[in-house]
Amino acid sequence: VGATRLETARRGLLDLGLRNPLLNYRLLRSRGLEVVDELPAEVFRILVQEGRTMSFLPVPEDGAGDNLGQPEDEEPDQPAARHTDTRLQTGLSSAELQARLLSTYHLANTFIQEQGVNTLFLALGMVNWYESDSSQEARRAPLMLIPVELQRTNVRDRFHLQHTGDDIGENLSLREKARTEFGITLPDLPDVEDLEMDGYLDAVGGAIESQPGWGLDRVSVVLGFF
Repeated sequence: VGATRLETARRGLLDLGLRNPLLNYRLLRSRGLEVVDELPAEVFRILVQEGRTMSFLPVPEDGAGDNLGQPEDEEPDQPAARHTDTRLQTGLSSAELQARLLSTYHLANTFIQEQGVNTLFLALGMVNWYESDSSQEARRAPLMLIPVELQRTNVRDRFHLQHTGDDIGENLSLREKARTEFGITLPDLPDVEDLEMDGYLDAVGGAIESQPGWGLDRVSVVLGFF
């Protein structure tokens, strides 16, 4: 009985409204950013499994250097080099990227200093869902949340992203809303040691495929506050 009450109380703390970015993610005007043309499985391997830091890559301003999203000479069934390096590609100019990262860095530190909690996460995978069959507006809900921090050694250094070492999280608000309002049971997020990203995404896709309009964005990678 005690365990049942505890579970009920825990669920009661979840915000299932659309003001919750875990259910209705939107890119903030000046903070956070969306990564493009990366593979969540590779990002997870680098950040979490290997414990390495990553940096961010702006769009080349003169068309030289890295060709964002352009095909390369690749080995069959092997990720492209741009997907296995430690640079996260963005669709932002260098100035826009720096401004967003600086604003994100300051807000993340403010949360930690004032509330003692880290609210900055790198979200991998996104469920696109609708409130009803007649709804015209797609909502976006992240799947897996990696607690991260932005670091730089001085004001002239580029920002680096690192896993804080805290537990990887699943979207409990999405899980509860899917279960109670749509009868969908999302798969449990495996332990980090057992997590195989593509298999997990396959399981999520299978769980939501019968719900009209719902879909899975397998390549979504966003840095945001949750």
